[in-house]
Amino acid sequence: MNDEKQPLLTGPNNSIESVEQTVELVTDPVSPLSNSEKPKGDYHPASERCLEHPTSNFDTLIHLLKGNIGTGILAMPDAFKNAGLVLGVFGTLIMGAICTHCMHMLVKCSHELCIRSQKPALSFSEVVEDSFASGPVSLRPYAKTMKNIVSVFLVITQMGFCCVYFLFVATNLQDTMRFFNVNLNVHVYLALLYLPIFALAMVKNLKYLSPVSLVASIMTAWGLVITFYYILQDLPPTRTVKAFSSWHQIPLYFGTAIYAFEGIGVVSLLCFIICLICTF
Repeated sequence: MNDEKQPLLTGPNNSIESVEQTVELVTDPVSPLSNSEKPKGDYHPASERCLEHPTSNFDTLIHLLKGNIGTGILAMPDAFKNAGLVLGVFGTLIMGAICTHCMHMLVKCSHELCIRSQKPALSFSEVVEDSFASGPVSLRPYAKTMKNIVSVFLVITQMGFCCVYFLFVATNLQDTMRFFNVNLNVHVYLALLYLPIFALAMVKNLKYLSPVSLVASIMTAWGLVITFYYILQDLPPTRTVKAFSSWHQIPLYFGTAIYAFEGIGVVSLLCFIICLICTF
């Protein structure tokens, strides 16, 4: 048998690469990939996160309940009054389904973008930035701008929520103290609450806030049980309640119901846009 090596590739200078040389190139040991060089399919953001004080599943559940069940639920009777019984029931169910769906989409988009960018975690504004940066070419120049816009809206939204909660606690404390014949202006209670609320706000680690959230969730649940006990007494017949209130009251219902979902509905359209961009 002829042992002459057959040419595999012939270049313009008649250079010949042998089969043996080709085999050597394939069988050379491959250096392990660094974290930034991992194939996208092999990157798992959750396993790459290094948290100093991670929260347990129970802690996360407590924070989730506390973050989504707040003062807005106590305003829902007024929302139903503005909408009507039938529209209030079905409208709230539809808005709840949409908000939940948008939250799931936001989490999925964040996970997908973490894999694309090979980052262990992304903030809300970073999700928007990476969505535009990896989306259609015409939208990529607006990535930083959209990140800043979302950050500004988040700050405004959270400041509004904090003001509402601050005033809610102060007015309820004022009503409680009036029962003991202590009559003070609501501004006095706002000033007294400043230091304890400021101290709690300085705790940045959710692990340390878990006991506080647990106590708050228990008290919220107990308060809702007492509230429902009283409001379910001597209910009027359903035939005396309007099924649909009026068109000019619909915005009042919509705003109150959205607030009850803690602002998630405000970003619903943004979540849809992000997920559409992620599909490209």
